[in-house]
Parts: sequence; C-alpha cells; structure tokens
Amino acid sequence: MNYSTTLLLAFALCCLFVSLATWFVFLRPVPRQTVSGVITRKTFKPASTYWQYPIGIRDGFWTPAQIPIAECYVFAVHVEGQPVEAFYSLNTTAAKAFEVGQRVEIVYEERGIPPIWQRVYVMDMRPAGKP
Repeated sequence: MNYSTTLLLAFALCCLFVSLATWFVFLRPVPRQTVSGVITRKTFKPASTYWQYPIGIRDGFWTPAQIPIAECYVFAVHVEGQPVEAFYSLNTTAAKAFEVGQRVEIVYEERGIPPIWQRVYVMDMRPAGKP
C-alpha cells in the first residue's frame, strides 16, 4: 500500500465517521415525548426579511437573496418539573387557539450525544386533554 492509497483510505474513514455522527445526532429515530405545561408569554413577532449572502468563489455576478419571514407568535411555556421554559412559534391563525395561562401539552424530541451535547426540539403544542 503506497502513501496516496493510505491517505485516501484515511480520508474515506474520516468521511464515514462524520456521516455516522451526523446520522446519530440528527437523523436516527428517537421517541417523541409529551409533557404538560402552562403558557407564560405570548409575544408577537412581526414579519421580517433575512438576506442570504452567497459565499465561495465568485466567477459571476452574485446578488444576495431576499428571504421573507412570516409574522408569528412565540409562546413561552413553563414545563412542569423543568427549570427552563420551552419556546414554540405558530403562525397568527393557529396562535388564536392559545392564550397566556392556558394549559398545553408539548411534544418534543431529545437529540444529541448525551454526555457531550443535547438539544430539545419542540415538535408540536396542543391544548391539554386533546389527542
């Protein structure tokens, strides 16, 4: 085995490790869990615009892309038994069904590598007692 073959094999193993780590952290099936909580804040977030600037070698004329972000309501939910609040955003039409002080159920997934890094993704919020 010569040097270039060894180098290619090492690169392939690094790519394999990165792809397996990405799958394990973000894509593997994890159970969805449900907890109860109370809405503590309902904050309106107006419509805005995000400008995405292209990166890399520019061998042509590139302009930034304008990405509109719709208005929404951001809910802060005090989850029973947790020291921090959960946040969930909904469009203005769906947000009409929720008010401050209302009991809700939060559906979430925990992802990451438990001893190193962990993040909770809120998938859904619904009024308490509804399927």
